[in-house]
Amino acid sequence: MRLIDLPPSKSLANRTLVAMAVRKKPLPEPDATWSDDMRAMHRVLLGDGDAGAAGTAFRFGMAYWAAQEGESIHLTGTTRLRERPIEGLVKGLQDLGADLTRQKDGSWKIHGRKLRGGALTMDASVSSQFISALYLIEPCMAKKLSLKLEGLPVSAPFIAMTQQVMQEVVWPVEADWSAGIVWALRASCMGESICLQGLGRRSIQGDAIWSRWGLPLGFSASYNRHGLIIRGLPSRPKEPMVLDLRDCPDLTQPIAAAGVLMRRPVELTGLQTLNGKEIPRLDALVQALENVGVRAQAEGAHSLTFDSSTWNPTEAVHAVDPQDDHRMAFFWALIGLEQPVEWTGETTVSKSYPHFWADWNV
Repeated sequence: MRLIDLPPSKSLANRTLVAMAVRKKPLPEPDATWSDDMRAMHRVLLGDGDAGAAGTAFRFGMAYWAAQEGESIHLTGTTRLRERPIEGLVKGLQDLGADLTRQKDGSWKIHGRKLRGGALTMDASVSSQFISALYLIEPCMAKKLSLKLEGLPVSAPFIAMTQQVMQEVVWPVEADWSAGIVWALRASCMGESICLQGLGRRSIQGDAIWSRWGLPLGFSASYNRHGLIIRGLPSRPKEPMVLDLRDCPDLTQPIAAAGVLMRRPVELTGLQTLNGKEIPRLDALVQALENVGVRAQAEGAHSLTFDSSTWNPTEAVHAVDPQDDHRMAFFWALIGLEQPVEWTGETTVSKSYPHFWADWNV
């Protein structure tokens, strides 16, 4: 049985870093296990306003510095990052008294103030990070924050994660469940047995939900003192794969890849946030599926359907490029278990999983 040492959860780590900074606690020093996103969050909290491609560092950094009375920063990032949704968070912060000025290039000049706190209405249907950002800086506000959420929340477990981090700041953080699913699906498709070290029965990560989907995803799951044991089932499931990923959209790419390898009809819903990610992620996934010969439809940019029942890999080598998106790199890593691929941009996995290829290619 292979032992897999997963990276720290960047979602959990970034929230914890902000919570530590808000409490004026010293930040831990980056080490080899840190992902690019964790390093960006650390950098922004220390006063370097360049978030790179890290959306979490940009959003949480905006909230953090808006609440640092008397401090100023110029917050920027890649061109794509400066195009990603931010208006809901800006409005919320400004309603609380923040001084934020958008520059022509999409960057922001921020002058920290004592934010009011109190009652605030937020649209919860665009990004859970807008809400998490405000909860993270609540200790800096004059009054306790009272949020009223409008619309159907997306990625709601991430808001709950933030609230739990604010109750108890723990470092080091848990291993990354969203990285773990890539290995679980590999085990399903290849009939392997693996131990995902550091994953336990109790987790505050919303993406841990996948451990309960063993039957539809083709694996059995159990725990020992080292972590989560995944064993691929003797035969791959063939029934349609139907999943609602509203609460865990980051699992979409590897699940879609597994659907192809298992030759199944697939229907994934709750994907309305994907096109606002590092790249227009749903559009990129539809194109990737078509590139391997699977016709896919994305209805209203909310769902993905395809039928790979007759799919077979070709002998021709496919040139693949994840377009600087680590989740698309995980898609192609799984597809590459059967379809020969030639990579460009494979190092993008360092955004969440720096040693992925060293583990994967053993």
